[in-house]
Amino acid sequence: MNSWWAGLASRERLIMGGGAVVLLLVLLYLLVWEPLAKQRQQVRADISALSADLAWMQQVASQVKRRAAQQGTQPAAGTGGGSVLTLVEVSARAAGLHEALERVQPEGQGARIWFTETGFDGLAGWLGELEQRHGLQVSQLAVDVGNTPGTVTARIKVEPR
Repeated sequence: MNSWWAGLASRERLIMGGGAVVLLLVLLYLLVWEPLAKQRQQVRADISALSADLAWMQQVASQVKRRAAQQGTQPAAGTGGGSVLTLVEVSARAAGLHEALERVQPEGQGARIWFTETGFDGLAGWLGELEQRHGLQVSQLAVDVGNTPGTVTARIKVEPR
């Protein structure tokens, strides 16, 4: 390499050196500056979107607090006059779990429920709905693997909160 460089005329050395400097500057721009500029632009866009989200959240915070206070003072649906047994059966039918519902039995203020060969995802969603919408809580839960993938056999006890 040194012999090749020494064999070049001074004008050729000057052109090659200038080309190397230009190549180095282009590489620095493409590998360092441009990615940093794109990342900076993305961060600015993220900040703008998050600021808009924050402004919206601050606007609706009072509404959320008001609704939470209203829900905290109202009796839970299904427990203020309706039978837990009826609520369980009706909501299981609405969730498409009625065929797997083997038995519903009263126990204290709540109910004990038996399911056979029901989809786990549907059962978990239904239990979440009982808790969030109807004011019931799961106090006992026993789940066994079903015969087909994704299915379970479950014994559940639900009670009013």
